[in-house]
Amino acid sequence: MAIAAARLGPGRVALTSAHVVPLPSLDTPHPTDAFLQPVRRVVLIDPRPERRAITSLVVERCAGLTVVGLAAGLGDADSQIRAEHADVAVLEIQLPVAEGLTTIATLRERFPDLRIVVCSFHKDSATREAARAQGADGYLTKPLQVADLLALVVAPVQVPGAANRPTGDTKLA
Repeated sequence: MAIAAARLGPGRVALTSAHVVPLPSLDTPHPTDAFLQPVRRVVLIDPRPERRAITSLVVERCAGLTVVGLAAGLGDADSQIRAEHADVAVLEIQLPVAEGLTTIATLRERFPDLRIVVCSFHKDSATREAARAQGADGYLTKPLQVADLLALVVAPVQVPGAANRPTGDTKLA
């Protein structure tokens, strides 16, 4: 388990933990890997700046992922996804939960090809299923498992709303 810290200002530091598993083919890229794996552009959505900063540190450790936006809510996320041509939105569903579910549904409607991954402390199956029903492609619980995030983000994109929509317990893709 790795501990990540983000400096939030004078005398303010936020800490979190993540299980970081080395993935040799991704963490140690070969010269041809850049041509095989496109870089996924990620917007992080969370109302709390310290969680955005910490999640950003974890995501940036993943080869093939780059954080292009940090958003507190749907309005910021929408503009950043458009401006940065994001491929992925990683969303903390505790916006509160009802607002998080609305955000998922709105993102799915506005950006049908966007990969939407929920990353949350909510572990109950009802919240997970509600996120899937609103259009989430994946649901990860914290502490964030980097290998699980990569598996969801780099998997082939499926057609939103179609019969092949991903399903599963912690991974919906």
